[in-house]
Amino acid sequence: MRVTSQNSGTPPSPADNEPPAPAGASRAKRGLADTRRLWPPGVITVALDLRDQKSSALVVDAIREWAHNTPALQFRIVSGREGDIRISDDEGLKGDWSVIGTDADNVPLSEPTMHLDRNDDSKTFRATVLHEFGHALGLLHEHQNPEHTINWKKEAVYKAYASDNFPKELVYSQILELPVGDHLGVTTYDSKSVMHYAYPGYITHDGKGVDANNWLSDGDKAIARKLYRLTR
Repeated sequence: MRVTSQNSGTPPSPADNEPPAPAGASRAKRGLADTRRLWPPGVITVALDLRDQKSSALVVDAIREWAHNTPALQFRIVSGREGDIRISDDEGLKGDWSVIGTDADNVPLSEPTMHLDRNDDSKTFRATVLHEFGHALGLLHEHQNPEHTINWKKEAVYKAYASDNFPKELVYSQILELPVGDHLGVTTYDSKSVMHYAYPGYITHDGKGVDANNWLSDGDKAIARKLYRLTR
């Protein structure tokens, strides 16, 4: 792992247009990833095209938190628009989003691979960066882990989230749909994951909600180390 920098009541909206464990649980490998989209070992250049130094510093800090748990990867952070991962806060684009892992290779070099809406709330902004950079590493939504224990009240989910900007089809694909396939790295469900959406209890049958997760969980760290260990 290394990060180097150089200069050049109402439910929250989902983060991607989008945001203590039982004894022994921290030893479980938790999470959900698309193993087809993992980066090969080596150096990844991350280009920051952001408005101000505060935003850039928070992004670098969030990347560093992931980097401590990806020993096979080194992140070279530069200013500008030229990189393997290209992060922008262009006001002409909307939402917090990232392509998944090496899908970034398929994005035209003139376009960002991740977008972050500008936010003066440093804690929320940094948590969003952690979530979106998790996607950039190949991780998927933890609330869509096939082993999840969420007892969704589906019609309540649609009523809470569906809108003109977040249509019912997107609610399904980003919240309710369970991915399948041999390419998935599926491990123990982790409600503390930064890749998990926060949601209120009233959209579940058992009334159990999940609070916002602002830091990498033990499970996030474990799956990152597993996916990006020095030898696979």
